[in-house]
Amino acid sequence: MKILTPEQKQFFDDNGFLVMPKMFSDDEMVEMRAQFQELITNTEGRPKVMSYSYMEEHSEYGIDPYNPNNVVGMMDQPLANDYWFNHVTDPRIVNVFIDLFGPDIDFHNGKVRNNPPGFFNDQSWHQDWPYEKHSVPELAAAITYLDETDADLGATSAVKGSHLKGEWETVKGHTIADELVDPELVEVVKAQPGDVLFIHVLVVHTAGHNNSKQSRHKIINEYKTKNAVDCWGNKCAFAGMPVARGGEVVIPQIA
Repeated sequence: MKILTPEQKQFFDDNGFLVMPKMFSDDEMVEMRAQFQELITNTEGRPKVMSYSYMEEHSEYGIDPYNPNNVVGMMDQPLANDYWFNHVTDPRIVNVFIDLFGPDIDFHNGKVRNNPPGFFNDQSWHQDWPYEKHSVPELAAAITYLDETDADLGATSAVKGSHLKGEWETVKGHTIADELVDPELVEVVKAQPGDVLFIHVLVVHTAGHNNSKQSRHKIINEYKTKNAVDCWGNKCAFAGMPVARGGEVVIPQIA
């Protein structure tokens, strides 16, 4: 094992998710938050595929000055600059995926999901798998949190062990009916700035609302094994890029 303890690996195998606290130090988070604000504030002149999405100002909660454009989402942030490319290839994150899935890991895609003040999630329980079909479900996301995230503060709720049941029955597109979810297995995944959540593509989950006046920001980078062949037509930046081979990180950090 390169990063994880046997207990952490077992927890992920049993539950389908794992929070790694303080993978990024407080000093690193100062830099990350500065880089992130530049990313969500200066939206002009970016590569066209870096599509932004915005949320209208909530009448009660207003606008967080840190996120003045109320950016709620973005795709392909690794194209922005070397800093965000380095985030994708950070050896700490890649080594966790080696521990979880084996020696040969590829990048899948990168995106940003924010919860601006007053954000209301209207997407119910679901799995990411139907949106990201591969030959085998050997994919997971690494979600880096820039802000405290808790119940009613944009936290994800996950159903423990749901990945072990394969693809769940759905209604209304990819929505999973509430009655199929055992409330006793639901965990609100709380996080602090610098924490990283690793979550399996088959885990049943839903995003939380943000009932506060501060945006909750997170970066979502997804990875897969070399053997997981794309079946949905992934055109995202650096899709399929090898990041580990033979148990070793193969992309060095850009100085």
